[in-house]
Amino acid sequence: MPSERLLQYNARLAASGVRLTPQRFMVLEVLAASPGHTTADKVLGGVQARYPYVNKTTVYRTLELLTALGMVAMIDAGGAQTEYELLDAPHHHLICKRCGLQIELPDATLNPLRQLIEREHNFQPSFDHFALFGVCQACQEQLAAPGGPPP
Repeated sequence: MPSERLLQYNARLAASGVRLTPQRFMVLEVLAASPGHTTADKVLGGVQARYPYVNKTTVYRTLELLTALGMVAMIDAGGAQTEYELLDAPHHHLICKRCGLQIELPDATLNPLRQLIEREHNFQPSFDHFALFGVCQACQEQLAAPGGPPP
């Protein structure tokens, strides 16, 4: 039986006015079962594990569509592959350049930046899904420790 989360996303997809296809529901099903971020290849693998006839192009196009509809966030976390995540609520990420740690940041945290940009540049920014790279506390402590690894 589908989870409540999956049912909510299926309803959002239906309400968006796009054509409802089994492939789109399959991609949503895999994303809903994935905790946090996942790659397109992992989504493809999850879909093909149950429905081997679905091809890579279909999965990629579906991820693009779900991203355009605001249901899925596409994240460049600095790795080799783009990651995808179902959006329950707008949020952003702090990503450590050294160890890859990802910290979720509530959307409201960016409100002062939005206001500053609007006020000083007369521009309305759209932070759909923002990733900020830096160095986490644990890595900072390793770098500061005597004999710690080079930066």
